[in-house]
Amino acid sequence: MKLKDVIISEANGEFVAVSVGGSFNGMLKLNSTAAFIAEAMQEETTVEAIADKLCESYEVERDIAVKSIEAVVEEFRKVGLIAE
Repeated sequence: MKLKDVIISEANGEFVAVSVGGSFNGMLKLNSTAAFIAEAMQEETTVEAIADKLCESYEVERDIAVKSIEAVVEEFRKVGLIAE
């Protein structure tokens, strides 16, 4: 899975995902975890691969990381940000 036509931007500690095409026309405010996941999804990846990166970067249990990733991916999917 991969994000399609999305730019991740940070300004003053705030993260946003800005759509630059595709079916979603707008932007989403992201927390730091969602921004991390979105950055990982700029290239083709899997939930498992993102979980590996998240666990390496932060002190988080793998099952919690996977649940968080799945929730964020579902939100991205709902608004049409994922190229599938």
